[in-house]
Amino acid sequence: MKKFLHKHMILVVCLLAVGLSACAAPETEETGTQSAAAVVSEAAEADFIYEETQDGQIILTAYTGSDAEPVIPAEINGKAVTAIGDGCFQGLLGVRKIHIPEGITAIGDYAFECCSALEKVYFPSSLKEIGNGAFSGCNHLTLADMQDGITSIGTGAFLGCDALVYLELPADLQNLGDFAFALCGQLARVKFRGDAVAVLPDRLFYACPALTWCSVPESIVSVGKRAFSGCEALQRLWFSNPLERVSEYAFEGCAALQNINFPVKAIEKGTFSGCHTLQSLTLAENTESIAERAFAGTGITRLDIPESVSRIEEGAFAGSAVRAVSMPEDSSLYRIIDGSLYTDGGKTLLAYFPADPYGEEEQVEFTVPEGVEIIAAEAFYGSPLEKITLPRSLKEIHARAFSYSRIEELDIPAGTETDPTALQDTVLAAPEQEEPAGEEAAAPAEERKAGSAAPEKSLFREEDFRDYLVITNEEYDAWSEKYVAYNRAEGILETRYMPYIMMYKGEVVPHYLAMTAVQNRDPEMWSQAAMNFGDDFERLYLMMDHGLFTELSRGKMCDNLVLYSGLYDSQICAAAGTETLPTTKELVNAIGSTFTDPIMISTTTDPRVAANFGDTLFIIYASKEAMEDLGAVSIDSVQQSFEKEILMNANARYRVLDVGTMEIEDGSAEEPAVLYRNYIRVELLGAAE
Repeated sequence: MKKFLHKHMILVVCLLAVGLSACAAPETEETGTQSAAAVVSEAAEADFIYEETQDGQIILTAYTGSDAEPVIPAEINGKAVTAIGDGCFQGLLGVRKIHIPEGITAIGDYAFECCSALEKVYFPSSLKEIGNGAFSGCNHLTLADMQDGITSIGTGAFLGCDALVYLELPADLQNLGDFAFALCGQLARVKFRGDAVAVLPDRLFYACPALTWCSVPESIVSVGKRAFSGCEALQRLWFSNPLERVSEYAFEGCAALQNINFPVKAIEKGTFSGCHTLQSLTLAENTESIAERAFAGTGITRLDIPESVSRIEEGAFAGSAVRAVSMPEDSSLYRIIDGSLYTDGGKTLLAYFPADPYGEEEQVEFTVPEGVEIIAAEAFYGSPLEKITLPRSLKEIHARAFSYSRIEELDIPAGTETDPTALQDTVLAAPEQEEPAGEEAAAPAEERKAGSAAPEKSLFREEDFRDYLVITNEEYDAWSEKYVAYNRAEGILETRYMPYIMMYKGEVVPHYLAMTAVQNRDPEMWSQAAMNFGDDFERLYLMMDHGLFTELSRGKMCDNLVLYSGLYDSQICAAAGTETLPTTKELVNAIGSTFTDPIMISTTTDPRVAANFGDTLFIIYASKEAMEDLGAVSIDSVQQSFEKEILMNANARYRVLDVGTMEIEDGSAEEPAVLYRNYIRVELLGAAE
C-alpha cells in the first residue's frame, strides 16, 4: 500500500508542477527537470522484469509490484513495449484494474490467469492477439473492453470469468480458441461486431447457463462440439447461411431453446439432446443423416424427414416428445408402419411412435409385426407402453431398447440375443428378491484388530513425527487463522474466490473425478467422468488443471501436518508397485519403497471424514517443506467451505512406512461406533522429479 500511495503522490506533485509551469517560463533541458510522464515511466519500469528481442522490442515477463492498478510502461529505455509475456501477472491477487497502453500488440498465454480480483481491462487499438488462458479464472472481471483490431482470442482465454455479463467481440476477429468463454456463469449477451469469424469452436460457450442471446456472424460455416452445451437460458439462434458442419452435442442441454434454423446436411450425435422446450424444427431439404441421440429429450412433437436423408442411426429419438414422423412414401431406406419407424423391408424397428399420435387415449399396448428381426437401441426408450408383444422372427434386442419405459409385460422369444442393458431402468429389470429369513441371514462380522500388519518391518516411529500436528475439526478454525497470517507474512494474499478450486469444490466428486481421470488414465474413472462432462472433457480439464496449479503454487504451510485421504485403486497399486489390487503381503513387501502418486490428492485433517471415502486410507506425514515443494492449499482457510481440506498437487513422491488396520470413532452415529479401516502410512517427500 505504501508503494501505491507513493507513486500516486509523485504523480500528483508532478502534475502540480506541470500546472504551475504553465504560468512561468518553460524549463530548458539544462535545468535537469523531469516531466511527470518520465517520472511515472521510470517508476513503472522498476516494477517489471522484461526481455529485449533481437529487433529491439520489449516484452514484459513479470510484474514485481503490488499496485491495484499497475502502470504498464509504453516504452523502456526508449524502446517500445510490444507485448505482455506469458504469465506476466499470473496469480496476482491484488490487481484490480489494467490499462494496456498503445503499442502493445500481444498478450501472452496465461498472462493474467487467476488474477481473481481483476475487475476491468482496457485494451488498446494496437492489440492483435490475446493468448491461451490469458484471463482464465479472473472471476471478478466485469469489463473486457475489446477494440476492433484484435484478430485472435486464444484457447480458454476467458475461461471461468464468472462476472462477465456482456461481451462485444471485435470486428476484425478471425480466430477463436476452444472454450474461450466456457464456464462464464453470468454471461448473458454476446455480440459479434464483424463477420470475419468462420468457426464457433468446441465448447466456446460451454456451461454458460445465463446466456440468453448471441448474435451469429453471417461468416460462420461451422459450429464446434458442445459449443453451446449447457446454455440453459438460450432461447433463439439464427444462422443466416448454410453450414458445412454442426458438431456433436452442439446445443446439448439448451433447455430454453425455442427457435433455431438449421441449414446443415448432417445432424450429429446428441445435437439437440436435452432441449426440452424445442417443440418444432424444420430440417433442410438437403439433410443427409440423423445421428444417435440427435433429438434425445427434446420437446419436438412432430418431425418431417426429407427424402434426402440416407441414414438414421439407432436411438436418434430416445426420450424425446416426438409422437409422429413423416417420410416420403417412395423412400427406399425407411418406412412408417402404424406410426413407428422401420428400415425398408421392416426388419429393424428403429423407433416406436404411437399409431394415433393425437388420440385422446394413450396407447399402452403394442405388437411388433412378424418379420422384424432387430429392436434397435433405445427404440422404446421412455415409452408409456405397459405391454409389448414380440414376434417369433426376432433375433436381436439392442442396448437400452426399453429403458425408462413403463413396460410391465414382455416375453422375449427363445434364442434372441439381448443386450444386458436392454431392460435397464424398467420394472422388469429389478426382479423381486426373497428376503433372507431369521438369524441365518446375518453372517457374523469378522473380528478385526487395530495395529501394524508387520510390526517387525514397520518404519514408523512416533518420535520421528512428534512435531506433526493432528488438527481436529474443533481446532481447524484456529489453525486456519494461523495459516492465513503465515501466508500474509510470506507475501501471499489470500482470497475467498479461487475460481479453479471453486470448480473443484462446487461438486466435489464429479470435478475431482474429471481432473484425476485426466491425470490417472484409469478406464473406469474416465468412463464416469465422461458421463458427467462428455467424452471430450480432457482438454478443458487440462486447462482448468493449469489454473489449479497456479493456485497451488501460492500456498505455504505453516506447520508439519498429519493428513488423511481415501484412496483410489490406482493409488494403492502405485504404493505396492502392482498392476492389480495388491494383497496385504504385497503391501507389506512395499514398506521402505518410494512411489509416485498419479492423482491430485484432496486430503482432510480428520480421519473420520476420510473414512467415508473408502476402506483403505493414506495416513500422510507431510512436512511443511515437502508440501511447499509440491504445492498445497488449505481450501477452507481461504474459502470458508468448512470441509477441512488441504489440496495437494499431482505426481507427489511418498515413502511407505507401514501398513495395517486402524480404529476410527464414527461420530456421525447417534451412538458412537468404531470403524475399522486399512491404512498405508506414508511420508510425503515432495514433488516428483
